Amino acid sequence: MTTVVPLADPRPAYVPAIEPAPILRVDLGAIRSNYLEVRRRYRGRVLSAVVKSNAYGLGLEPVVAALSAAGCRVFWVNDLAEASRLRSIAPQAEIYALMGLGGHHARDFEAIGAIPALAGLDEVEHCARHALVSERRAPVAVQIDTGLGRLGLSDQELAFIESRPDILDRLDIRLWVSHLAAYNLPDDPDNFDQRRRLSHWAFRLPPAPISLAASSCIFMTSDWHFDVARVGSALFGVQTSIVWQDGLIPCYELSAPVIRITDFPAGRRLGYRGVTELKRQSRIATVAIGYASGLPQRFAEYGSARLAGFPAPLVGGIAMNLLMLDVTDVPESILRGNIRAVFLDRDQPVEVLADGLVCAPNLLLTQIGAGTAKYYVEE
Repeated sequence: MTTVVPLADPRPAYVPAIEPAPILRVDLGAIRSNYLEVRRRYRGRVLSAVVKSNAYGLGLEPVVAALSAAGCRVFWVNDLAEASRLRSIAPQAEIYALMGLGGHHARDFEAIGAIPALAGLDEVEHCARHALVSERRAPVAVQIDTGLGRLGLSDQELAFIESRPDILDRLDIRLWVSHLAAYNLPDDPDNFDQRRRLSHWAFRLPPAPISLAASSCIFMTSDWHFDVARVGSALFGVQTSIVWQDGLIPCYELSAPVIRITDFPAGRRLGYRGVTELKRQSRIATVAIGYASGLPQRFAEYGSARLAGFPAPLVGGIAMNLLMLDVTDVPESILRGNIRAVFLDRDQPVEVLADGLVCAPNLLLTQIGAGTAKYYVEE
């Protein structure tokens, strides 16, 4: 029997083998194992966890609980709303919001003990004004744009605040934060330029710990690690570099029930607009999963499915809630009773599909996590 935990319910529960819906099975033990593996490799001071976007679609609350049990005490979320959710389950955690103030007031973050990673000069000035009125320094992290271009202070803005001690003295700067643009290409020259620029400004500005390393950086040499690392994708066993990152375990398994098996003659066309013409007499299984569950429609081109380990090609395209598999070559004994087709797991990792679709693996993980019921296991 497998012990599982439904989303937002901390009590163990049993999921029948024929749960009549798609299921994203999340192995919390694998997540903890990945965190400990990365911590073993990290040479900085603090290994924090990035659990933004509902823990990459896998469920903020159970994932944070698992990481807290593994010893993680510092977390990164998207915004104030996620920070509030995290605070309710991790009252002692140190929480950073990657999107900065996000239109909120600095006092809103102080009310829940969260720290905004300020995204621009306007937010820096806002927090300085708030500190002046409240008569206490505002706890913040400050993002530095060293080359990615999305968020953070530019060289000109950094030079401005360097010349304004009246602004800097009002801020309790917990971290200087930046992110590599070519994070998946360890030897890219731009990475070295970004590291140099970050070190340059951290030396000129008030002293505070530096955070540059994300998941891929931790698998690089220790001179990339700095003081605080932010591990996200690696927690879930997702590869983030062209250099293989060993020791990581995919924590997910996407499966769905077979609800019908039918024989069709050669020449029969299947799916919308008859997208597939059968070349032989075939046995076709209809499976209760589709793009509403986050499965891309082009999964039919680049993805694969298995029934009890036997491959089953997709035919007929992917609809909102249904797809079809050619199970002609699957042994008859496998097709009896209640069976499930597996679409993603450790043997069919998300990176393979992402490579075919030319997208980020996390795009698939977050959209499947958002569209599919999740169950949590300990293995």
